[in-house]
Amino acid sequence: MKKPCLLFIFYLFPFAIFGQDVQYNGWLFWSHQQKLKKQWQINSDLQVRSAGQAKFVSNLLARAGLGYKLSDKQTILLGYTYFGSWEKENGELLYEPENRIYQQYQLENKFTKIEITNRLRYEQRFINTADQNVFAQRFRHYIQIQIPLISDAEFKKGLYTSIQNEIFLNVQGKNKINHHLYDQNRVYLGLGYRLSEKIEMESGYLFRYQIQEDQNVRNNILQLLLRTSY
Repeated sequence: MKKPCLLFIFYLFPFAIFGQDVQYNGWLFWSHQQKLKKQWQINSDLQVRSAGQAKFVSNLLARAGLGYKLSDKQTILLGYTYFGSWEKENGELLYEPENRIYQQYQLENKFTKIEITNRLRYEQRFINTADQNVFAQRFRHYIQIQIPLISDAEFKKGLYTSIQNEIFLNVQGKNKINHHLYDQNRVYLGLGYRLSEKIEMESGYLFRYQIQEDQNVRNNILQLLLRTSY
């Protein structure tokens, strides 16, 4: 039993033994799913991230994808992501854009009223920096568990808690990113309210551990989320 426990701890907290940088951020997140005819749907995300102590906007993420439902539980998707980064240096904001193409598979399960979502995402990253243009590929695995606390019988409305974890792995171009297979890990705990089957509002704490070339970054993040589906 000891080995599986150790592997699980490593999966959640891949801490390395060298320089650490602790940061505090805020993320505003809107996630929308638009159902089309038959099995087709459009998924979109918009996210604004602040720099330390909300001094300025450090990242803007806009994502959209076309999805196809293989069944009630399984969906595949092809999409595009724009990721803009701003970093303050010598009093000036430096801008670095990144464009991504991604492929995704999502599996949704329900046990009694508890909802479990597994998502596999494969990304092709086109990163533009002041020094060079970088191409890299990354694999991500995301799992979310929504547990109703006070709700109706079918969990169409009510208070819930959300537990999430996402792992990021560099599978190509890691020598131009951070020289590591392990890129980052995100652990999240939130409290939300489902207004209906179409609207959820949620807030929570997200801890991101990111491995960089010269140091590791610990991000303590307050996240506010609106999730809609029509």
